[in-house]
Amino acid sequence: MIDKHIKSRAVMFVKSEMERVVRDLESGIITRDQAIGSLNTLFNIASGIEDTMQMQMICRMISYIRTTSFYGQIKKMYANKMFHDQPTAAPVQVPVAEEIAATSMKILEKIVR
Repeated sequence: MIDKHIKSRAVMFVKSEMERVVRDLESGIITRDQAIGSLNTLFNIASGIEDTMQMQMICRMISYIRTTSFYGQIKKMYANKMFHDQPTAAPVQVPVAEEIAATSMKILEKIVR
């Protein structure tokens, strides 16, 4: 069990360190590999205090850093909460069996003609 005071201080530390890593990466003070290593360390801290929101955000940041080589906008993206909670996708509409049958019949008619 983690004390509330310790957990809140750890969350503040993780947030401030993430901002520092993003700022340093954008300015070129640290390399991509150093940023990923720092974020992995922060992920372990967030995991230790069982803060799933921070863990998800750190994972999104790491995956973004791994997929791109331009970090000029990463600080702005972090400030605009681009790595925070992702919106849920709209529900997918499953076609009704009648629509599938009608579509299949249209395709067969085109083949026969």
